[in-house]
Amino acid sequence: MSSRSWKFKQLAIFALISFSANFNYGFSTTYINTSVDEFKNFLNESLARRQVVMTEGTYDLIWNIFLNCWFVGFFVGIWLSPILNEKFGRKYGFLLGNLTAFISSVLQCASILFFCPELLVISRFITSICMAVTYQSCILFLQECSPTHLRGNFSFLSEISYSFMTMVGSFLGQDYVLGSHLFWLCFSIVPFCLFFTIVLIFLPETPKFLLLTKDDEKSAEQSVKYYHGDEADAKQVLETIRKEAECESKEKSSTVTKMKEMFTERHLRMALILSVSALQNTIGLWALLLSSTFFLESVNVRTEVSQWSTTVMSLAYVAGTLTGGMVIERAGRRTLILLFTFLNNVSLLAFVLFAKLQVLVDPMKYGCLISLIIYGYTYGTGVGPISWFISSEMVPQTHRSIVQSVGYAINTLMVVISTFTILPLYSVIGSYAFLILYSIPSFISMLILFRWLPETRGREIHEIVNELKSK
Repeated sequence: MSSRSWKFKQLAIFALISFSANFNYGFSTTYINTSVDEFKNFLNESLARRQVVMTEGTYDLIWNIFLNCWFVGFFVGIWLSPILNEKFGRKYGFLLGNLTAFISSVLQCASILFFCPELLVISRFITSICMAVTYQSCILFLQECSPTHLRGNFSFLSEISYSFMTMVGSFLGQDYVLGSHLFWLCFSIVPFCLFFTIVLIFLPETPKFLLLTKDDEKSAEQSVKYYHGDEADAKQVLETIRKEAECESKEKSSTVTKMKEMFTERHLRMALILSVSALQNTIGLWALLLSSTFFLESVNVRTEVSQWSTTVMSLAYVAGTLTGGMVIERAGRRTLILLFTFLNNVSLLAFVLFAKLQVLVDPMKYGCLISLIIYGYTYGTGVGPISWFISSEMVPQTHRSIVQSVGYAINTLMVVISTFTILPLYSVIGSYAFLILYSIPSFISMLILFRWLPETRGREIHEIVNELKSK
């Protein structure tokens, strides 16, 4: 196979891995935001068939349960991930999560067909558990299978696929597409869930898991050749992986022991602090994706323009991930995340400024819209993608999954707190809520990253770990 053909095949392999995790994840995040009215009709008809009168309070209760069960399920899935990914392997954690998510997507369609809101909530809850598992499996796959010099490019594919599917979910949920046909909206992902589940069956396990956990050198060598190409020096790659293992104790540790070591071992503790600090900068995206219409209407932007803001911001988000994916191996992780976190914060501060000026000069309201678009682009270019995979580049293989899970769990709690707080706080103090909930915490996290975050571009994990040990 020619070098050019192999590069295309390699890109296709890692793109399939990314979409296997993020096709359902990104879609499920946003499709409900643009099909709210149809869901209300579904709930009305479902309860009417049981001779239950739908009140505004009843609808709000069911809708809040439907929306927020996602965060509860995701939190549960975060803790299942290290168990599945460490005990059975990255591939089987990934495969089991996707297979269960496929079954759940079928149940979701059945809930619409048979007018059963309870099944709709249950299926969404199960999906969220599975998405937490598959997303973490995906990051582990991208990190552990990529050649070192392409690790950043391929890790960015996860955020590219996620951002693309948030845009697709938002678009398909529009009334003039599939939003007024709830069954077909939910069914649209079922064939793809099945396809990606089948694809995973044929993928080899990651070489690092095979060598360090299973002690299967032959299978690890075959895995290296599958992901790196037949021309790769598999023996040299495996030797580099062994050096990573030398950073840790030779003794097998339980999950509980690994959790303790994460707080007692300096390099693991430092990696967790840096991971949580990086993820702190991702929290604001959720509120802006879910409530950008509300924020823009509050500064007197017309409703129809405000409603399109989420789609435009999603487009900017996708464009940002594509930009970041192309430049990360040239610019480096540290440079990108610090620069674009700063610009991300500037865009939020600009929103606050324009919101206050709008009271005096009404056209300043469009500055708020532009600020949100810039926020989406800067988030996609450096803030979001790197924050989600940076922990995997600072931690040896045996502790990678547990550090990842703890970082993601803390982030999920912060997202829930901020999502529930932003609207009430915004109603009281206006756009200054962005400063309190997002800008100030992000600024503190930036200082931590500036002081201690190592550059991981083009470096082997054992080199990065040894640097963290010396900090």
